[in-house]
Amino acid sequence: MSDLPHYIGQRLSLKRQLCTVRYIGAVVDKPGEWLGVEWDEPERGKHDGTHNGVKYFTCRNPAPKAASFLRPNQTWDPPKTFLQALREKYMPEDAGTGGEIVYFSRKQAEEVGFEKFSKRQARLQGIHVLVLDHMSIRFKGEDSEAIRRLCSDINELDLGSNLFESLGEIVELALLFPKLMHLALDGNRFSVPDDRNNATLLELLGLRSLGLSDTLLNWAEIAKVASVAPSLTHLSAARNRLSWVTSDPMPLSVAHIVLSDNDFGALTELNGLESCCRLETLTLKRCHISANGNGGQNPLVYSKSLMVLDIAYNWVADWTFFSSLEEAYPALESLVITGNPLYGRLSSAEGVALTAEDGYMLTIARLPRISFLNYSKITEKVRLNSETYYLNQIATELGRTPADKRSEVLQKHPRWAALCDEYGEPRLQESKPNAINSNSLAARLVTVTFDVSAARALPAAEWKDVVPKSIDVYALFGIAGKRLGVMPLKLRLILETGEHDPVGSNMSFEGPEWWDSSDEEDDRPAADHGFVAREVELVPGTRAIGTYFDGPGAQIRVELKCES
Repeated sequence: MSDLPHYIGQRLSLKRQLCTVRYIGAVVDKPGEWLGVEWDEPERGKHDGTHNGVKYFTCRNPAPKAASFLRPNQTWDPPKTFLQALREKYMPEDAGTGGEIVYFSRKQAEEVGFEKFSKRQARLQGIHVLVLDHMSIRFKGEDSEAIRRLCSDINELDLGSNLFESLGEIVELALLFPKLMHLALDGNRFSVPDDRNNATLLELLGLRSLGLSDTLLNWAEIAKVASVAPSLTHLSAARNRLSWVTSDPMPLSVAHIVLSDNDFGALTELNGLESCCRLETLTLKRCHISANGNGGQNPLVYSKSLMVLDIAYNWVADWTFFSSLEEAYPALESLVITGNPLYGRLSSAEGVALTAEDGYMLTIARLPRISFLNYSKITEKVRLNSETYYLNQIATELGRTPADKRSEVLQKHPRWAALCDEYGEPRLQESKPNAINSNSLAARLVTVTFDVSAARALPAAEWKDVVPKSIDVYALFGIAGKRLGVMPLKLRLILETGEHDPVGSNMSFEGPEWWDSSDEEDDRPAADHGFVAREVELVPGTRAIGTYFDGPGAQIRVELKCES
């Protein structure tokens, strides 16, 4: 047994880097005693508690480099008492000797009289929030009365990333703040005993908000810590590598929970929150959630009171995620869904790529009871536009689906019947049997037939080129010029549309108009030939050729400018 003044679970600081002692003893092939520590910063170490294939200890953080072996005789950063940290941060002139020095039997003592205490307390007047994170604080019951008097008006306390080792230590300190309502313990690594003195822990009656993010506590431990505050309403437990929420009892008053940056794969992994009967807001940003995960066997009814759900920046990639969302959360009013991959690869029923804004419209239409999407109010006009757009998209998809398979389409759109009742059933546009998919490569290409027979100075020829509709007119001139060996801008390209206009309908004549009575007779035989082919001369520029023709083919006549 080692005689070193260290113990398992001890919190230490080395060059302002915090760690927890997980192992004390020998290491194979290394002389002397060693401390196996787990760093709060998971990239600070060299291994995961394993050395040369031997597992010496297990870290709470599964990161591969969260641990190190250190010699016990390191120059450790000295821990501070709460009062020392308070003076250093808020009363720096008292942080040194503490004021007037007196001596008792050659021992230095600090004189703390009423007048001096009044000066210190005056420096905290008007301050209701104390931020003492990263101050190497450890509390062993010292200076309790001084803390109680100095901090009598403090209602918010941030003790993140310090050297606390147990829940009891923290509760004992928190009890010295009679008006404390908000306590942040983010970044601490403390133990939560199985047996607790409930009579003592229940004294934190005024605490309303508790921060336990980045503490690496499991959900059962988080629930035990939360139970010290029976009036708790806000709980934050982000970045704890949680993958499951168990059914451990929580204070009935909890209404807002933040569980962002954890490792939930599906909403069913939070079923344990069903016991939070007053839960109103649930934040699940960046939790890798991709599905409801219920499979029809495990209903998603966590809390009938849930009104705000934030699942931004998760892995939702399919519309089926929303199918049972309102059934799971019947009181849902606000949804935050931005940053999910679904909105980056949407396409319409015609196969046309959609924007994220189009996707948000479809989301609104699928969820008739929500009033806010991504923090924006859904007005009556927005809902009207969203639902009619969604209805038309369903109708288009049905029109492109064989009649015997349309029931499968309607299963994906459970709001079809309700939308038809509201706005009327749209007429289905039946698609042609051999219609080209507008999202396919073929729909983005055009076969251009170049006809050079009208150019006398060029050899009569005709050829075809398949080109993208997205290229500009300059590129089309370049193709023709390269094929004919002529400078492109010396050519004229005339698009033959295949359509006809009445003679004179698109022609202008600026000379005098003559009339003769015999004209009427001359015009009669030509009545059936009074149309001229419509042609469009392409002007060199950056305009895409797809704006001139939308079909699969185009006929272009090539001429030389010098001939015209």
